[in-house]
Amino acid sequence: MQEEISKWFETAGRQLGYPLAAVAGRWVVEHPDDLARGDYAANIALVLGKELKKNPMEIAEKIADKLKASPLEFPKPRPWLERVEVAAPGFINFFLSRGYFTSALRQILEQGDLYGRGVAEEGKKVLVEYTDPNPFKEFHLGHLMSNTIGESISRLIEAQGAEVKRACYQGDVGLHVAKAIWGNLKLKVKSVKQWGEAYVIGAQAYENDEVAKQEINEFNKKVYEKSDEEINKIYDVGKKASLDYFETIYKRLGTKFDYYFFESEISSLGKKLVEENTGQIFESSDGAVIFRGEKYNLHTRVFLNSEGLPTYEAKELGLAKIKFERYPYDESVVITGNE
Repeated sequence: MQEEISKWFETAGRQLGYPLAAVAGRWVVEHPDDLARGDYAANIALVLGKELKKNPMEIAEKIADKLKASPLEFPKPRPWLERVEVAAPGFINFFLSRGYFTSALRQILEQGDLYGRGVAEEGKKVLVEYTDPNPFKEFHLGHLMSNTIGESISRLIEAQGAEVKRACYQGDVGLHVAKAIWGNLKLKVKSVKQWGEAYVIGAQAYENDEVAKQEINEFNKKVYEKSDEEINKIYDVGKKASLDYFETIYKRLGTKFDYYFFESEISSLGKKLVEENTGQIFESSDGAVIFRGEKYNLHTRVFLNSEGLPTYEAKELGLAKIKFERYPYDESVVITGNE
């Protein structure tokens, strides 16, 4: 409907001799904030008024009169349109007819779940990654936002004929895990909520206590290496409790993932990719391995830290590779925070 109304304006504007090329991209047809002012509103007269230094109300009246005028230039019948009005300071408002809405509702009821579906993505394989909560931490509003956006996008792409697979990528190794396990030893965790509290205790200690920081760094290495029986046991219990908890939330949200990717399974692959390309893409620096981004108008990032452990960036390399191996997609969509 917006496209059809826009075309009407273009036709009317040309016939009235207005310089539409000069204002291309600057005027829009959209829903007004107050629907009492119409179902659609256009600011074309305001834009033309500024360009021509003329009264936008006069321009709006001329365009509206043109739209309401010749049935030869704007063919009738137009059962979807009830009326066109001009409103200060120069908006042109369109009111759709009750018949239009009745027809649309009838079509929705008749087509049911098929309504609005198309074929624009037919034959494509699309992988959508979203939500991505980390075990050992609480599910928060940011995860809910990612889930809502990701699930909506997944359904929209499916409605256009694509095969969509849903993926969730979770950080089950790393400093946050070590901090939570360290905090667990102080708190003696008995619930999922307490795992979140244990993480906070560990995070605060890491920042304020040098001895605790060294202990947490050791825990981090042991989690990667799976070299400590007691830590392994705490880790397994905490991870299972977190994942079971997340599943109860997904069920409430109506999300069912096809693939779960974990940092623990892709970190070694990411590390291997960095090591294999050190000297070509990556370089050694103060005991770490980095990507010198300034050469490419980016910024420098650490991919392997001074202890030889892969950072978030290195893990993303492993994730990209394993995603495509698991599901050879045509398009990949990742829902993430802009930071």
